Amino acid sequence: MLSMKGVFLLILLAVICPHPAIGKNPICSRANMEEILNKCYIFIKRPHFPLYVVSQNSPCCEAVRKVLGRDMRLILILLKRESEDRQNGYSEVKILRLRDLCVPPPPSRRRHAPPPHRQVMV
Repeated sequence: MLSMKGVFLLILLAVICPHPAIGKNPICSRANMEEILNKCYIFIKRPHFPLYVVSQNSPCCEAVRKVLGRDMRLILILLKRESEDRQNGYSEVKILRLRDLCVPPPPSRRRHAPPPHRQVMV
C-alpha cells in the first residue's frame, strides 16, 4: 500500500505535468491541428474510397513535420475536443498513418562532396 507521501507525490505530478497536447507550452497547438486538417483533408477524410496517397513534398507533409516527432496522436487528442460532427469527418487511422507517410526525405547525395573516382592505369 502506498504511503501518504507516495500518494501526495503522484497527485502533485499529475497536477504539475499536464498532457503535452494541452499544456502551457504544447508540443502540438490547435493551430497545428487546423493546418493539418485543412492541408491534409483529401488524405484523411472519412469516406474510405477513393484512397489518396500523400507525397513527402506536399504541403500536408510540411504541416505534419511541424508537430514534434510527427506524433499524430496529439492531433487526435485535440480533435476529440471538437464537435462530434467534425470528428466524424476524419479517419483516425488515416491521421495516424500520416506519421509514417511524411518521413522527411533523405538528404540529397549531391550536396556532399562527390564520391572519389578510381582511376586505373593500363
